[in-house]
Amino acid sequence: MNLNRRDFIAAPAAALATSLFAAETAVPWQRKIRRVGQTNMTEHDPAALDVEQWADYWASLKVDAVLISVTGILAFYQTKVPYHRKGKFLGSRDFFGECCAAARKRGLHVIARMSPDLNWEDAVQAHPEWFQRDAQGNAVHHGEDPRLFRTCMFTTYMTDYMTAIMKEINSLYDVDGMFTNAWPPLGALPVCHCEQCKNLPQPGSIAYWDKFNERTIYLWKLYDSIAKEKKPGNFYFANLGGGIRSTANLVKLGEICEWFQCDNQGRGGDDTPIWGCALQGRVCNAVQKGKMATNVTAAWSTGVPRWRNVYKSPQEQQMWFDETLASGMAPYHHIIGGENGMGEDRRWLEPAHKYFEWMARHDVHFVNRRSIANLGQRAQRAAARFRPGRCVRYSQEREGHWHFRQRISCAHREAA
Repeated sequence: MNLNRRDFIAAPAAALATSLFAAETAVPWQRKIRRVGQTNMTEHDPAALDVEQWADYWASLKVDAVLISVTGILAFYQTKVPYHRKGKFLGSRDFFGECCAAARKRGLHVIARMSPDLNWEDAVQAHPEWFQRDAQGNAVHHGEDPRLFRTCMFTTYMTDYMTAIMKEINSLYDVDGMFTNAWPPLGALPVCHCEQCKNLPQPGSIAYWDKFNERTIYLWKLYDSIAKEKKPGNFYFANLGGGIRSTANLVKLGEICEWFQCDNQGRGGDDTPIWGCALQGRVCNAVQKGKMATNVTAAWSTGVPRWRNVYKSPQEQQMWFDETLASGMAPYHHIIGGENGMGEDRRWLEPAHKYFEWMARHDVHFVNRRSIANLGQRAQRAAARFRPGRCVRYSQEREGHWHFRQRISCAHREAA
C-alpha cells in the first residue's frame, strides 16, 4: 500500500491499521522469509538422524523454512511409484513425514526437495527412453557414482515419473512447495543422443537453446500447477544459477518463477570469484522484481581437499554468508548428513548458529530494500553460443528491458 504524508496524517487510526494489516497479509510468505536451512539427507540418515534434534537445531537458527529430502537418488518415505527406490535403512519408516511433522511443530515452512537428474539401472532396463545417451547410444553414467545414470529432460521421465512423485507427495503430506535440485542443469547445456534429442537442433546452437528454454518453461509450469493442486498458495521452484552463470533464460523464467534459487557453495575446481555471488543477487533483483531469492551456502569442505564429511572453516562460512547478505539474497545453509545424522564433522554447527542468530537480531537492516535500477546487463543468449577462441568481437542485442553484450568467438560464429 502506498501512502503519502498527507493521507497518512488524515487517515483514522483504525482504518490505517486495517489497511496496513491487509497489505501485510497479502504478501506471500516466501517473500517475507529471511533464512532457510537444509540437511541433504543420506541413505543412512533414517537409521542415524535424531529428527527432534534436527528440527531443534534449525529452529534455533531462526530459519523460516527447511527443505526436506523426498527423493532424488532414493525415496525417504513409503513410495508406491515404480522405480522410486527406497534406501536400505528406511525399513517401514516414514522418514520424510517425521521430518515434516517436526518442522511444522516448530512453525517452519516445509519445501519438498527432489532430484530428477539420476536413477538406477533397473529403471534403465525398464525405461531406456528416459535416459541420456552418448554418441554410441550408451546410457550415460553419473560422474561420481557409476551405479547411477543421467536422465534426459526431454523425455517422459520428467512428465510421467516426476509428476507421479509430486502427486504422491501432495496426497500424503502438508508441504508449502516443491523444489528440484540439479534441474535445470547449471553451467552447461546437456548434450544427449537419445531418440528424442536426435530430433532437436544441434547442441550448442541458439536454436537448441531456444528448445531448451521452451522445455524448461513447459516443465516449470507443469510442476507449479501440480504444487497448486494441494493449495493455491503452493508453488514450484528450482536451481537457476551458480554465480552469474545460468543455462535457462532468466528473463522468461523471472516472469513465472516465485523463488530464485542460487547455488554458490564454493565447491572449488574453477576460477569463479566469490563476488560472483553478489553479482547474482543483482541478477535476481533484475528478473524477480521483489520476489524471493536465496543463495545456497555449504557447511562442508569444498576446497582442497574437497570432502563432504568435513566442515568449512568458520572464516570461509562467514565469507559466503557475508557475500549473500551483500547481494540482497536470503542465506540458505546447506549441509550433508552422514553416519551421525547431522554430518560426521559437526564443528560447523556453532559457527552457523552464531551467524544466523546475529542476523536474526539485525533483520531490520536487511529488509525493505529495493534496487534503484531497472536495467541489467547480461549476455545470456550470446553466451549460449560462446566458445573460447582467438578472434573475438562484440555482439549486441535486446530482449525485454535487458541489454545484452557478450564476446563471441569468430571461429564458432563462422562454423555455426
